[in-house]
Order: sequence, then structure tokens, then C-alpha cells
Amino acid sequence: MPGPSHHVVSADGTAIALERVTDGARPLVTFPGATAPRGIWGPTAAGLDGRFAVWLADRRGKGDSGDTEPYSFEREYEDVRTVAAWFGGEAVVAAHSSGAVCVLGAAASGELPAAGLVLYEPPWPLPGRADDTETLDAMDARLAAGDPEGALEIGMLRLVQAPPAAVEGMKRAPSWPQRVAAVHTWTREGRELVRMPEGTDALRGVGLPTVMLLGEQSAEHLHASTRAVADALTDAVVVDLPGQAHAALMTAPDLVAAAILRHAG
Repeated sequence: MPGPSHHVVSADGTAIALERVTDGARPLVTFPGATAPRGIWGPTAAGLDGRFAVWLADRRGKGDSGDTEPYSFEREYEDVRTVAAWFGGEAVVAAHSSGAVCVLGAAASGELPAAGLVLYEPPWPLPGRADDTETLDAMDARLAAGDPEGALEIGMLRLVQAPPAAVEGMKRAPSWPQRVAAVHTWTREGRELVRMPEGTDALRGVGLPTVMLLGEQSAEHLHASTRAVADALTDAVVVDLPGQAHAALMTAPDLVAAAILRHAG
């Protein structure tokens, strides 16, 4: 295996950053959610050391990865396939939130060379979904006014439906400044979700063994999307995270690691 840091070049020439943080016999590569840095998976990775060589990926436009306009989910699907191919199809691919949507999209729209998937609450669009355009417009207005932190708060409260107390806790986390710096990427991802067709028919051909992680206290729309995705996939199991919501990578990384070891290890 190469050294602890690497860049792979996606189909459109964008460099995607990877960082190895643990050692193990099997590779596992992680993709974070909308505003999270790659290090959001770090505490979970620590619990996998010795079993998995965990590589953390920065998604395009974030951290040490490059970016190429125009943005689209299709380009992120290519990023996921490029990263997975770099591991020769041997890696488990783990992803959170919109990162999990991109992994699912990569698997549904073309062959994804992976040993399996671990997906934590992908907000996959279902029939009757709420229209998030107004919230995305409000976030973009705060960005245009030079208030990225205000944009991030709006997204956490309205899109994730995180309780205000949970958002205040996020503000005290070391990753908060990185989230603020990346919040402009959230609105473009949100608009890609809005334009996606509703329903899970596109996922019915995905046969990779998949672990779906679901926080007991997460918002209802995340419960609905997680279970709908699991029902559509050929080989999927839903693993509940007791007492957790959408942020267990921060609040209970040992619990997430234990679920991965039990069901994907």
C-alpha cells in the first residue's frame, strides 16, 4: 500500500485527496457528508485500527481535494468510482449523509468496484419529499451577505432538523470552522438532491453487501430514506444506533466502529 497521503485523479481531472489513518488487512475508504472534513471519520477509524486500513477522502471542493465547474452529482459519482478502483475493488466504501447519496449514485449508475458499503443515513429523495429550495435560497442569501456561519446554522436546523442544542454543541467541536468554510458546497449539493428523481427504483440493481446505519433519534425523513434504500437494495441490513441521531460520527464513534466491525468486518 502506498504512503499515508495520496491524490487520485477523477475522470474530469479533479484531484481527490486520500489520507490513511490506520493499519489493517482490509482497506476501508470513507466519504463525509455535505460540510464535514474528511477527519469527521477519524474517531470511528481509530476503533477499526488493526482490522482495517482506513483511508479518509475529501470530497471535491473540500479540504485538500480540487474542484472543477460545473458541479454535479454525476461528477461525484465518478470520484467515488475512481477512488474505489484505486483500491482494486477490495475496499469497503463507507459514507455519511450526502456522501452516502453519492456512493449510492455511483453504484446505481455504473459498476462500483467495492467489497461492500457502509451508508449512514443517506437523504435519498422519496415520493412526497419536502421541497428544500426555500431553505437553500435562504442559505445562499446568508452566503451572499458574508455570513457562512449563519448559512450553516440554517442548514443544520432546517435540512438536518437538528435540535438547537445539538447545533450549539456542534459549534464547540473542532470541525466547526471547517464546516463553515465548506458550507457553500452544501447548497449546490442540496440543489442536486432537488433535481434527482423521487423513489428508489434506480437502486434495485445494486447488489453490493450494504450496512445501513440509522440513528434512533434521527429525523423522520432520514429514517424513511434509510429504510427505503435498504428495502430497494439486494443485500442490505439496517443497524440501529441507540440514543444517536445524525451526528454519531462525533457523538458515538465507538458505536459506529463496533457496528462496522460486527456487520462489515
